[in-house]
Amino acid sequence: MKGQPEKALIHDSVSSSELWHKRLAHLHYRALPILSKMVTGLPDLQVANEGVCKGCALRKNSRKKFPSSDSREEGILDIIHSDVCGKMNVPSLGNFLYYVTCIDDYSRKTWIYLLKSKDEVFNKFQEFKASIENLAGKKIKILRFDNGGENASNEFKAFYKGEGIKRELATPYTQQQNGIAERKNRSIVDIAKAMTHDQNLPMHLWAEASKTTVFVQNRSPH
Repeated sequence: MKGQPEKALIHDSVSSSELWHKRLAHLHYRALPILSKMVTGLPDLQVANEGVCKGCALRKNSRKKFPSSDSREEGILDIIHSDVCGKMNVPSLGNFLYYVTCIDDYSRKTWIYLLKSKDEVFNKFQEFKASIENLAGKKIKILRFDNGGENASNEFKAFYKGEGIKRELATPYTQQQNGIAERKNRSIVDIAKAMTHDQNLPMHLWAEASKTTVFVQNRSPH
């Protein structure tokens, strides 16, 4: 009508691959067609977007490269890689400041436990060990950890000895010796940042985003 400002309507369409890329914790676009054939309920996804979404672009600003490691053990629980991530700049909703991951060398399946302080690592590892050995019907043979004080305590040493677990600690200031756990934690942090940045969410949701990342990665092709 005369005298009223003109208005324009813009339709912003989102491709199926881009939508599911975000829903699946920013899974790489090339993995989407593989996943759509592995599970039911997903559309026939194609590699229709080779660009980088906003969340991925922002999280890659701080990404660091770790050396590759393609060697694998021959069975589950032969080696468990573990590492603590934190202290986070912002406490989570549950006032957590750290998390510890446990990664099976053979399957690369990952477990994540949220921590309020590093001295909880021992109890969380006991919880992990009891649960996974009961499910797998096997014993953990080797635990590979960094050389942090929480992993070198007398309490931890006595536990290793009593359970017959071989302990392998990385040389101080040589993170590459625990590269699998370091890369996994970097991947979790990167994708959690991508998810929060992409949806403009507050950073105190990092714990929920991190657990979602592990849940999706455990069920996705790599």
